Amino acid sequence: MKKRFLALLMCVAVAANVVAQTQWELQGNVYNVDTVNHINVGPATTLTSLRLTGAQNLNVYYTTTDLSNPYISLKTLKAKDIIYARQTVSGMAMDHDSDSAQYFLGVNGDFYNMRRGNSISSQISDGELIFIDNSRGRTQWAVGADGKPVMDFMDVSCVVSAHGRAVKLGGVNKVAQPHSLNLYTERYGRVSDKCDSVAEVTLMPLDEPISVGKLVKLRVTTAPSVGGELAIPEGGYVLTAKGQECDFVNTLQLGDEIDMSVTVNVVGGTNINANQLISGYPVILQRGETTDNVDILYHMNALHPRTAIGNDSIGTKMVILIVDGRSKVSQGCTTKVLADMMRYVGCYDAMNLDGGGSSELYVKNLGICNVPSDGKERTVANGIFAVANVPVDNEIVSIAFADYRKTIAVGEDYVPTVYGYNKYGILVDADVKGVKLSCGKAGKIIAKGTTMRGAKRGRCTLTARFGKSTAEITVEVK
Repeated sequence: MKKRFLALLMCVAVAANVVAQTQWELQGNVYNVDTVNHINVGPATTLTSLRLTGAQNLNVYYTTTDLSNPYISLKTLKAKDIIYARQTVSGMAMDHDSDSAQYFLGVNGDFYNMRRGNSISSQISDGELIFIDNSRGRTQWAVGADGKPVMDFMDVSCVVSAHGRAVKLGGVNKVAQPHSLNLYTERYGRVSDKCDSVAEVTLMPLDEPISVGKLVKLRVTTAPSVGGELAIPEGGYVLTAKGQECDFVNTLQLGDEIDMSVTVNVVGGTNINANQLISGYPVILQRGETTDNVDILYHMNALHPRTAIGNDSIGTKMVILIVDGRSKVSQGCTTKVLADMMRYVGCYDAMNLDGGGSSELYVKNLGICNVPSDGKERTVANGIFAVANVPVDNEIVSIAFADYRKTIAVGEDYVPTVYGYNKYGILVDADVKGVKLSCGKAGKIIAKGTTMRGAKRGRCTLTARFGKSTAEITVEVK
């Protein structure tokens, strides 16, 4: 089924069942917009595939998720749950699927070091500090304490207090910089970095691990040492000082208790205490207006595959959008064109994520739903996921045709693919067997109710039945 879905999207330039819907004006150019497909893929979540023709030919795929749905939560994941690693988006989702959490939708995340696999800027997952670096001036997508997405420049403030002195960390799982404090967690590896000019101690939490929005107490479990490569304890941390901050670490003694607090703030704004955060760059749509971002990065004004994430004005609808590129079928777009698209699909704010060969949209039981420019799914540093917090349930209670519309010739046979969904709206079967068909006079049902044959020119409604569930599609016979 995954191969069939991918083949459909690769052929959208000539797909016979495309029906023109509207026109979009993107950066002064008018595009005809055809809806190729529109399906449900999870609780309160739809996937729409579009074909745009105009100044460029573009294949566009976007999902819309109603965040007010009680089953939905949003998560960020790091490849293989460690700093220096890469993994496919589908691999991250499958590794974290559980009996009570279905990772049914995912997209690639931040820009990253392609050799080592570390992301360029900050990430938080379920309140855990995966990687923190406030120095790069990148924007972030985060889920605030109210469960709503926020996109802006953010400061992740980690403050360590001991002996009447409070010091802000320069980073978490980041190579120690001159005159700064850095914290290493188990996500970094077995030991801290080797360096002759550092002072280090190990720390263990007294009650609970370090997380956003909490003041936690830690105990110093080794005397200060130099030279780096200090073993990171299981469930604990290494606090590293470099330069003038060595004085702070050298005052600590074995058994000392210290405090650490973590807050996430919009720069110049409010405390949002985000429990999920991932970086990207730049914000391309702000308060409904396309931002002037052409000169921010060298590739902003070039045609490339693109990934964007956005939300509506009240933060209850999330949109993920992918534009294919670097092919004759779909050339790719600039970030300003990407921003205009996000506005057309209902976004008020939107941010650019990593693009190029990294652009990929994953749906459980369908696989990768766009056509990555590498020709296959790329391994990336991290991703953003929609999760259904429900038990595993494979009972089909509703069905839908995989096709949006269909056109066939007189005498041509059509064997439709039918999707099956459980009571939570999760796609559990991408090719339901045992479906019975019925249709109007333009068609004839053959092959024991599994196939429609075009009988005469005209349109008819094709109905599928499975148990008590039914679905309909319009079929045109030419």
